[in-house]
Amino acid sequence: MVVDFKALKLALEGFINQFDHSMSINSHDPLRQEIERFLPGSTLPFEGVDPTTEVMARVIFEHVSGILRDGFEDGMYRIPAGIVTLERVRVGETPTAWAEYGE
Repeated sequence: MVVDFKALKLALEGFINQFDHSMSINSHDPLRQEIERFLPGSTLPFEGVDPTTEVMARVIFEHVSGILRDGFEDGMYRIPAGIVTLERVRVGETPTAWAEYGE
């Protein structure tokens, strides 16, 4: 076992939850204020970019890489800093369409 999945789940829980039941939008979308008026607290703005699957894969990759680099601890669950590196993140649109990001 390289990383305890429970530790990884705890480390990512808040970050991943923001994607659930949210409308992803470009922070510079001219309709952003109108959208947020109709969907208060339900938008997830992406700073200056359209939230494509490729962009989401990159954002998730960067976040998870940071956790793996810096480490995480929550009670008995721990991810030691710098022990594991992330290879890639895959975000699916449909069963046959996805985008991957990796370094």
